[in-house]
Amino acid sequence: MKYCNKCHISIKTNHDYCPLCHQTLEVQKEDKVVEKYPKYKGKLRPFQDIVKKALMFLSVISIIGLLIINFFTGFDQLWSLIPIGSIVYFWLLMTVGIFSKHNIASKIFVLTTTLIFLVYLIDELTYSDGWALNYVAPLLLSSCNIAISFIILVKRINYRDYITYLLLIVLLSLAPIVLILFDVVTVTWPSFAAFGLAVFILLFIIFFFPKSIKDEIKKRFHA
Repeated sequence: MKYCNKCHISIKTNHDYCPLCHQTLEVQKEDKVVEKYPKYKGKLRPFQDIVKKALMFLSVISIIGLLIINFFTGFDQLWSLIPIGSIVYFWLLMTVGIFSKHNIASKIFVLTTTLIFLVYLIDELTYSDGWALNYVAPLLLSSCNIAISFIILVKRINYRDYITYLLLIVLLSLAPIVLILFDVVTVTWPSFAAFGLAVFILLFIIFFFPKSIKDEIKKRFHA
């Protein structure tokens, strides 16, 4: 049995947060609660299943065709990796963004980091001037950061996982700054702006959000 000192209710649960206000629960009695939920087996409709298999077939045929064309035109330029990467990203978008049951923050984070890798690959294969790391990567990290922060502000659900991703974005935002030291990133202001935004949002949440978020951050840093 656990107790919420804000809602003033006792709850039989194994969770650490109140389902009503999301504050950290106090343990009244150490007992194991068996929580049973009905099993659900999702099924695609026959038409949807056929469409999915058809798309998978076309994707595989396209990848094979692109590799064959690239082979006969010379592998000195691996241009085929750009459309192949787009196909792979499409399936990642479908799998992680639509069919996955993970929380939306993890979906945004995975899709953003994958997209950064894809645009970096395009940048390298087209022998460009480093636009991917100079401009696109900081912009995508900032967009990801703002999106997750907006979810926290609007939905106010299970802060614990969302804080994890905000901390990861702060760490990822450090990567372009480190690359500046090695002259890989030549335009510095987008990287510093992305890192500054990540730190600002994290500090804002620490100071203005409920105590449960501060407790969670302390746990992460073992403070």
